[in-house]
Amino acid sequence: MPYGDILLHTGDFTELGLPSEVKKFNDWLGNLPYEYKIVIAGNHELTFDKEFMADLVKQDYYRFPSVSKLKPEDFDNVQSLLTNSIYLQDSEVTVKGFRIYGAPWHKRK
Repeated sequence: MPYGDILLHTGDFTELGLPSEVKKFNDWLGNLPYEYKIVIAGNHELTFDKEFMADLVKQDYYRFPSVSKLKPEDFDNVQSLLTNSIYLQDSEVTVKGFRIYGAPWHKRK
């Protein structure tokens, strides 16, 4: 990893957003020397989207068998597992004079 003051990770830090994957990523972040670590979820962090997950767990969804076995309490607040970073979801933070806004989705065209 290159030297820097701020690490900005903009998604896809897990395969499916499973709590075990988020914990592993958080542990990795904790070992990095950056003063600020800012994280924004990507399209792989399925469990960070509660509405999507609520629909998914009701289905027998063949593409994500490990996710479909989760109960809502398993992913209710998975973002809280990111204790070694600042997590942005429709929010912003100012660090070192830089204003950073993070949103894990975009408008459909």
